[in-house]
Amino acid sequence: MRNVKSGDTVDLCLLGPVEVVSGGRRIALNGAKPTAILAALVVHLGEVLSARRLVDLVWEEEPPATARALVASHVSGLRRALAGTEGAEAIRTRTPGYVAEFPPDAVDVRRFEKAFAAGRQAAVDGRAEEAVETLQAASRLWRGREALEGLGQSFARVEAMRLMELRLEAQEFRFSAELDLDRRTDLVSELVAHVAAHPLRERPRGQLMTALFRTGRMPDALRVYDEGRRLLRTELGADPGPELRALHQALLRADTTVLGAPAARRAALAGKGQVPAPAAAPARSGEDVPATRRADRPHGAAGRPVPTQLPPDAADFIGRTEQTAWVTSLLEEVRNPLRTAPRIGVISGRSGTGKTALAVHVGHRTAALFPDGQLFVDLRASDSEPVRTADALARLLRALGVDPETPARDEEDLLGLYRTHIARRRVLLVLDNAVSEALLRPLLPPGGGSAVLITARRRLVALEGAAHLDLGVPSEAEALDLLARVAGPARPALDPDRAAEIVALCGRLPLAVRIAGARLAARPHWTPARLVSRLRDERRRLDELQAGDLEVRASLGMGYADLAEQEQRALRRLALMDLPDFAAWVAGQLLDVNEDDAEDAVEQLVDCHFVEVVGTDETGTTRYRIHDLAREYARERCLADEAPEERETAVRRLVDRWLAMARVAAAHGPGGASRLLPVTAADGPAQAADRSAGVPPTEASAHLTDEPAAWFAAEQPCLLAAVIHCADHGMFDAARELAATLMAASAALYNQFDAWSRSHDVALAAVRRGGDVEGEAWLLIGLGQLRLEQDRFDEAYAFFALALGLFEERSVRAGCAGARAGMGAARREQARFDEALPLLTSALEQYREPEDIASMAHVLYGIGSVHREQGRDDEAWEAISRARRLYVTARDRHGEALALRSLGLCHRARGDLARAEDLLRQSLAIFEETDDAFGVMYASMSLAKVEFRQGRMAEPRQRLDRCLEITRKRQDMFGEALVLRTLGEWHLAASDGETATEILRQALGLWDKLQLPLWRARTLRDLARAALAQGRTATARECEQEAYEVFRRLGTREARELPEAGDAPGH
Repeated sequence: MRNVKSGDTVDLCLLGPVEVVSGGRRIALNGAKPTAILAALVVHLGEVLSARRLVDLVWEEEPPATARALVASHVSGLRRALAGTEGAEAIRTRTPGYVAEFPPDAVDVRRFEKAFAAGRQAAVDGRAEEAVETLQAASRLWRGREALEGLGQSFARVEAMRLMELRLEAQEFRFSAELDLDRRTDLVSELVAHVAAHPLRERPRGQLMTALFRTGRMPDALRVYDEGRRLLRTELGADPGPELRALHQALLRADTTVLGAPAARRAALAGKGQVPAPAAAPARSGEDVPATRRADRPHGAAGRPVPTQLPPDAADFIGRTEQTAWVTSLLEEVRNPLRTAPRIGVISGRSGTGKTALAVHVGHRTAALFPDGQLFVDLRASDSEPVRTADALARLLRALGVDPETPARDEEDLLGLYRTHIARRRVLLVLDNAVSEALLRPLLPPGGGSAVLITARRRLVALEGAAHLDLGVPSEAEALDLLARVAGPARPALDPDRAAEIVALCGRLPLAVRIAGARLAARPHWTPARLVSRLRDERRRLDELQAGDLEVRASLGMGYADLAEQEQRALRRLALMDLPDFAAWVAGQLLDVNEDDAEDAVEQLVDCHFVEVVGTDETGTTRYRIHDLAREYARERCLADEAPEERETAVRRLVDRWLAMARVAAAHGPGGASRLLPVTAADGPAQAADRSAGVPPTEASAHLTDEPAAWFAAEQPCLLAAVIHCADHGMFDAARELAATLMAASAALYNQFDAWSRSHDVALAAVRRGGDVEGEAWLLIGLGQLRLEQDRFDEAYAFFALALGLFEERSVRAGCAGARAGMGAARREQARFDEALPLLTSALEQYREPEDIASMAHVLYGIGSVHREQGRDDEAWEAISRARRLYVTARDRHGEALALRSLGLCHRARGDLARAEDLLRQSLAIFEETDDAFGVMYASMSLAKVEFRQGRMAEPRQRLDRCLEITRKRQDMFGEALVLRTLGEWHLAASDGETATEILRQALGLWDKLQLPLWRARTLRDLARAALAQGRTATARECEQEAYEVFRRLGTREARELPEAGDAPGH
């Protein structure tokens, strides 16, 4: 990329997963939304996209209230990510939005389109060779099956469809040019795959018919036409187009002027030296070659038979249709007379996936392609040692009829002898259980007539000229088919649900499924449910998965032995805690190494197929997962090979890092998450904002301040798994502290309470087992806070009261204050102000400055709210103002915004609407700045009421509609009721009493569910106004009287406004 800014070149890659590459490294884009924004800008390169349009493109029909602010934030993040590269200033601000000004050559899509246009023009002009080269270069720009992979937005799907159409056209123009050159004998297999993938496209079907005719396969060409015609009629109710029909007629006439010369004629011409002859008669793509044909093969010197060393094909080989076709197509390339090097295929996958079975199966199917034999060498001498190169060469020489011992030779001599004897032969060489590229290279045959299939647990990406197939587990249907074949078809059919569970517990691993089927076959009295019950116990699962000489544990052990010591230790420790997934930095803590070394170890485990990449989280961090059975094996090794002290030290190191990162994220997260972390003797919430000093500035920690909610979302399942592990292994203090981080996570993620509840239940049982009474009390505080967040106020009060009793027994000052503050908050929410105020005041007296300023601020906020609700405006203003000052000192932006909103409500209650609006706008600005959706919702609702009370109706209605959407999406019943009541008031202000009544009754129903009498009474008073507006005086008086009875009983400010006995309703 040039002419933007000095720095490393930048490549923007959309032809596959969306990536930005600079200086040979991938730049992290920090989440799905920034990636989508960048993709939208690059798709519309040079075009100004407004912020509103970007919101529509990226969030589509469900934008958050802060979407525009998020666009600005994500664009800033993209600019930071591109800093130091030539793309640093490519994303520019242009009214009313942004524009991407990357040069077209920096975008792979633009390079592809340019190459495609040139190749297409060359094909049209008859420059076939140039067209092939140009279109092949265009196709090589693609890095995935689809463009913009991983983005689900409509604009991305539409662009991906457009680019896929261009890709298919590029392939089809290349096929046309290849047919014009008429020199590739293996074009049929490529066209077969293309037509199978896109069966309704008529042009490649016609090209396949032509290629088949030229190779002498007229019946196959006609069958291809018939299949296409049937498919078009079935799928579209239409016949083939005129071009395909004309080609069919040419086939029936054997019209070489249309179709070109058939194979027989080319062979005759080849004898006269006019064209190169094919190296061998082609085998039909996908056609089985029976083993009985081996008798027809030639014998070697002195009547020696051709070597046929392949093991027997599996009689119950099932599925793997796509993989079989891929390997078959690869081997068929040996028919190309222009090849000078062998075709090499590497089949890699984890232990037990059936790599060898696939290689052997395809080897038998393609036997006719290799008339000089099929060689098979197992490159593992034992469970832990690979075969020496000299030994492997000696085996191969003996198979070729050469005695490697006469005379005695060293490895170099053996290598020369091997190459001499295999060079002119056409053989298939299967190298099983390969360990490294260095051990393979001497065994590869020279010449283009042979092929090599390699099976390995590693990917062996450094092997030159190799094509790679990562073999995963089969589909559920294929695994069930295998189970039925081994166990007997009647067994799984009797209980299909249990059969499916057996397959799932085996991880669909073919070896494990085969063993499970063998166990059922060996025990006719067992039902599938019986085997399921035995497999469900994770600690015994590997013991169950062995039958005869088949054993999953042994297979996994062979792969484990291939790992370096650091990789073995990483696998053991990552398996220890049952993490559902993890980022690479987790391995760094478990191993006590830096992030780069940790990522290298994890990526090696990916290459060896013990670990898989499961995706990218919202922070842009790659997440990994250990395969289920591999995790069980690795955990066994960890328990056997490492001392308990080593394991605990590693876990505690990771826990400490999680806790430090959680405090940083909570301090910067929405929802006041940091206040939910418990106060301890050495660590209070007031210091939460300084926690970043304790977390090293690494890529893993970079998201804590910028995207705290996304970090919590990614780590929450791992934190819960860690709580369970620590609780089960006697680390009660760690379990308790981790449970506390899940309180902050739930707050940052808005009303996601499952992990909070589960973690506290587990940790509470653990600390009770360990006799940690103070820890028990802190967890009770957490459960009380949970019930408070869930609007279950009586339960919350009960938990806080239990905690208070335990804290008082041990004179834990901060704990007593926290419990009383929680009890006061519960009573305040229930409008039981006479109980709330003494509890909150007592809590305030127990807190101390400066260590407890954040907690003091929140208690003062509650005290001020009580005063405001009871009409003591001066006391309310004083308490809330003091709370605001303490929030500012504690650098608690959420608390500061809360205080500003509450001060605005004080002014609104006194009728000072202009001052109220100013404070509420300040509050809203802070909530938007901190991406606090709930804060934005509550501040917006309060602001809307001030606006429509001043006669401004349109904008507040839009605010309230957005607020209602947020409350329902977040399942916030209290917020929904409050917004409905405010909407009812808006309709009253708009003189729409009928609609107001309908909406207010919805709010009333929610207040009844929540059992909140004050808010119910206020809504009744609004209903009285609505009834009066509709002339229903009796109903209005009834509602008003019921409301004021509640006001009087609760002692609220409305009690001072009690109407006189003779007043009309609504006076």
